[in-house]
Amino acid sequence: MDPAGSESSRLRWICIMGLVISWYSLYVKFRLDADADYKPICDVHDNISCSLVFKSIYGNGFGLSSKGSPPNGAIGCVFYVAYFLSSFFEHKWLCLAQLLLCTVTLFLCIYLAFLLVFVFQDICLVCLAIYLIHTWLFQEVWRRYRRLYM
Repeated sequence: MDPAGSESSRLRWICIMGLVISWYSLYVKFRLDADADYKPICDVHDNISCSLVFKSIYGNGFGLSSKGSPPNGAIGCVFYVAYFLSSFFEHKWLCLAQLLLCTVTLFLCIYLAFLLVFVFQDICLVCLAIYLIHTWLFQEVWRRYRRLYM
């Protein structure tokens, strides 16, 4: 099997999983905004709750920008769709841009994980799933970068 083809296929599946989880987080965010009594399935226990995180200031714009920022799930949807579409092209410059963007957003995941543990003292299953998917995405992009550049 062609290594480039299998890499692209894995990259696309990772993007699809990231898109599904991001879409679910966006759905939960909108439902929480519309209905204060809504209890999503990701709220398993008092200390295992996604709604606590999604309703906080960190649920929009990662807590880094103003109040009018889009929900993190919407940003994730755009991110994973863009990565999915870009996976059909094998340009060195595009791979480098993917790697740089993925590295920056990986640090953003670390920042959000730090907040989750030390500020919220909570476990958000949706957040953890995104962190794992994003780490896997970084590994695939790094593998593609090494194949094209090294």
